[in-house]
Amino acid sequence: MKKVILIVISSAIALFFSACGAKEMIVIPSYTAPNESAKLSKIETKNEVFSKKGAYLALWLNPKVDGEKKTNPALEKMLINSVKASLTQTNFIAIDPLGGDEGVALNMSVLNYDYKKTKTTMDMYLEVSFTLTRGTDEFLVKTYNEKKSRFVNTDERFPTENELASEAVSKVVKFFISDISPLKTHQLREFKSLPSELVAVAENAKRKNYKGAIQLMNRYKGSKDMSFYYNLAVLYEAEASTTENLKLLRNADINYEKAIELGGKSDSVVISAKARFDNFYDLLSKTKKQDEANQALKDDRSAMLGSSDKEYE
Repeated sequence: MKKVILIVISSAIALFFSACGAKEMIVIPSYTAPNESAKLSKIETKNEVFSKKGAYLALWLNPKVDGEKKTNPALEKMLINSVKASLTQTNFIAIDPLGGDEGVALNMSVLNYDYKKTKTTMDMYLEVSFTLTRGTDEFLVKTYNEKKSRFVNTDERFPTENELASEAVSKVVKFFISDISPLKTHQLREFKSLPSELVAVAENAKRKNYKGAIQLMNRYKGSKDMSFYYNLAVLYEAEASTTENLKLLRNADINYEKAIELGGKSDSVVISAKARFDNFYDLLSKTKKQDEANQALKDDRSAMLGSSDKEYE
């Protein structure tokens, strides 16, 4: 029986060009919006002492993971570490190491954990409940599950139970964090054809030299049409998304608007890209602003604990 091997190279996802029929596609970093954004006001904490830039968003992680089905002793640490890693991905919600009566607590409970292994198969099922509480008010309770299976020949290496459990934990935690916080993701953008004089632009982009590609575009003295400004906007967005530079995002916005003025308003590719860009621009701006508001809390806690910001990473 023939084996089909799927190879995923995550590092190449930052930005690449791929053939899609006659089209060239560009993959750029982006953000997803929180699914439970209406509940974020419940997490907000206003404090005049260290919230001068606005209400901060912070959680205290209960280090005790409940659940009678927690038959794998490593699950507790996996869940705590995965939540920390996911939250610090954008710092939209800070991790408060001290907690307190006025703060928000995150409690986790393993509702079900089942692991079975034979000579050729591995099966795992994980179900976890996440509860956000302020005082006695449990204002958000979410439950997620994940099933993992592996089928291998007897001469192939199985992943260990903890390796499989780690994958399942990462998935359920991502489900939960995506409900309350923006998360980093990737989006496709179609890259339109360029004049022959600008062939090096695509080559620079393939090498992830977005700055070089932008410089070549800006030095171009020829005719600049809708496609030119659209491509320049995509390149600015790619560089800005990678560096999370709001100034570069403004440059991308300016060039998207120029593309629309030159006929892009009737081009579905331009309109779709601009809509997704606007969403990302808004999310990144809000995330950066919230991170600044959270920083005062981090500084306060670091001073109290005699530690650095690494406490939150």
